[in-house]
Amino acid sequence: MTDDPSPAVAVIVVNYNSASFIDAFCASLADVEYGRLRLIVVDAASSDGSMDAIERAFPGATHVRCDENVGFAAGANIGVRLALAAGDDFALFLNNDVTLTPGFLRALVAAADPRTAVVPKILYAADPRLISTHAGGFDWRLGVFRDTFAGRADSAATSRRRDGIATASFCCALVPLAAFRESGLLDERFFMYYEETDFIRRAQAHGFRLRYEPSAVIYHRESGSSGGGWMTPFKQYYATRNRLYLVRKHATSRQALAYFTAYFWVTRVASAASMAGRGRWRLLRAMTLGMLDYYRGRMGRTREVRDL
Repeated sequence: MTDDPSPAVAVIVVNYNSASFIDAFCASLADVEYGRLRLIVVDAASSDGSMDAIERAFPGATHVRCDENVGFAAGANIGVRLALAAGDDFALFLNNDVTLTPGFLRALVAAADPRTAVVPKILYAADPRLISTHAGGFDWRLGVFRDTFAGRADSAATSRRRDGIATASFCCALVPLAAFRESGLLDERFFMYYEETDFIRRAQAHGFRLRYEPSAVIYHRESGSSGGGWMTPFKQYYATRNRLYLVRKHATSRQALAYFTAYFWVTRVASAASMAGRGRWRLLRAMTLGMLDYYRGRMGRTREVRDL
């Protein structure tokens, strides 16, 4: 029995072929200043030795090696089940392509409560003057993020706490485990991308809140395990497919779904023309496959980085 009254935090990391940046992640995690923290790493069948590096860095952590690439949603659910069984208070989801500041977790915990999830300020590792996060609003009519500051310069506006936001990335998110008991686990049909927006929507329906806390700061490489950069063919494919699924799942009426579908197709035609004009054929192919697979009912893990 510990004398530390701080909430118990299970840090959940889903790892996949991260050898090029995992040492930086491990070094920053080792420097985090928080007592009641334990690490759960779920490896999605990496082939580059990155899980070996994590096990060397954190031999006392819980290590789960999967036989296949289970994706973020299923991998995170494995960690959540372990954290629930252990009686932890919060799950801290972390991408393995981030680097952390020592005090970020203390700031997140201080801003959280049993009904409030908290996300930090996430800056681009390559240019820390810019925000790399989509914490903010979500327009369910059109299936687009609103007022998130993503890609904009860090400023006074991005340094103010924001309450009642609609969604945020699970690149880094401190979530009360009670939210999973009441709202269910992540929907594994997403595989990755938009699963957190779906979960947050369900959790908010059960009375949970979401807060942006800028005093907690981390740095993000962006799409480190899916090819690197803001938009990759892998991300384009899953974001396209899953956006269609997300809005259909939460549509309040047939009319609302029809309105979104019309908007989606008009804007995809424009995007396709733009990609073709710039010779971005891989992105165009990935977007097309994402739409085709959605309408074929192909959800979950359907494409790998190498396929796109």
